[in-house]
Parts: sequence; structure tokens; C-alpha cells
Amino acid sequence: MNDFNMQTRGADTDLGLRTFMLGTYRYMTLAMLVTMGVAWAFGNFVLINVPFEPNSGLSSIGMMVKNPIAALALTFGIMFAFGGVGAKLHTMSTSGVKMFLFGFAAVMGIWMSALAVFANPMIVAKIFFMAAVAFASVSLIGYVTKKDLGTIAKFCIMAFFGYIAYRLLSMFIPSIAATGPLDQVISVIGLLAICGITAWETQMLKRTYYATAGNATMAEKMSVFGAASLLLSFINIFSILMSLFGRE
Repeated sequence: MNDFNMQTRGADTDLGLRTFMLGTYRYMTLAMLVTMGVAWAFGNFVLINVPFEPNSGLSSIGMMVKNPIAALALTFGIMFAFGGVGAKLHTMSTSGVKMFLFGFAAVMGIWMSALAVFANPMIVAKIFFMAAVAFASVSLIGYVTKKDLGTIAKFCIMAFFGYIAYRLLSMFIPSIAATGPLDQVISVIGLLAICGITAWETQMLKRTYYATAGNATMAEKMSVFGAASLLLSFINIFSILMSLFGRE
């Protein structure tokens, strides 16, 4: 009888975890649709009507996105937004966390439109598919692995922050920017780092489910917040792949 009860509880836990994770990916998918919708609308109804800067090949808004100050502001804005919401998650309402998720998705849509709207649509579609496969693969690894990925994540986080710092610094000081094979190697390091972070984030979401067991409201908020984190990881994967393979 005891064995039967333990098996029943285990089955209930697995079902609950599956529901929690599917809910997180559902929120992420909805947010990604918002990002794509905003990127398409902003690119086709705003960017296309903005005059191009001489000899740049980009609109003035596109140039603004590539401005190092704008890139730095976005980077720190994302960090502060995630840090602020994460710190207040216990006191925020579920609707408030959802507003953060979809608001963040919309902002990233505007940013991504300026980076991808002038690229070949077929290339963008292929890279999006590559990013989706890469994301799904590393997220699955994080879900099924029993090994604690915390130690690996520390190195990945340091490597990725180093990658971001280098990219930002090279925007301020173009002379230090790597070119050719070296630039590709740096991009690959950034890609491997964000993939490792994504696997760890997925594993942490599993632990979050167990930590919030019995508190449906908190579990829902963590699911939405986790979706925002995974969306950011996917966008980073996509952006790095664009830098590697987006050139015609």
C-alpha cells in the first residue's frame, strides 16, 4: 500500500512538473509571437518609411539601434528590469508579471526589427529555424539531465558576460573589433555560453516547480517570469546566429 501511495505521489509530481513546464513554454511562445508581430509591424510600417542615412544602408532608427549608447542602455535596462521584477516577484500580481513578459517581448520586437528587417527574409527564416532547434535541444538537455549544471552555468555566465562586454566595447572602440575567423570564434564562444545558460535555466525551472509546490499563484508567476528569461535566451541565440550566418 505504501509503495502504491509513493508511486501515485510520484506520478502526480511528474504530471504537475510537466504541466508547469508546458505552461512556461506556452507563455514563451505567446511572447515570441508578440516579438515577431511587433518586429514585422514596426519594420514594415515604421522603418520602411524612415529615410536612410547616407552611405549606411540603414534607416536612422536602424543606425540608432547600432549606436553603442543605445546598445548599452538596452543591456543595462534588461538587467535592471529582470533584477527588479525578480526581487519583487513575491509581492507582484500575476497580471503584473504577465505585463512585464509581454512588454519585454514588445520592446525586443522593436529592437529585432531594426536588426533583421533589411536582411534577406529567407536567411532570417533559416536562422530562426536553426535558433529554434538549438534552443529546443539545449532546453531538453536541461530538462532531462540529472547532473547539477550550476558549476557549468557559472563559467557560461562569465563567458557570456565577457562576450557582451567585448561586443559593447568594440562598438565604442571599433579598432579593437575582431574580424574574420577570430570574430567567428568569439561568436561561437558566445553561442556555446548562452546555450549552456539556457540548459541551466531549464533545470532551475524544474527546481522552481518543486520549491513552489502547493502555492499555485507563486508557481504561475514563476512560470511567466521563467518564460521571459527563456525568451531572452532564445533571442540571444538567434542574434548570435544572425551574426554568424546572416551575411549574404
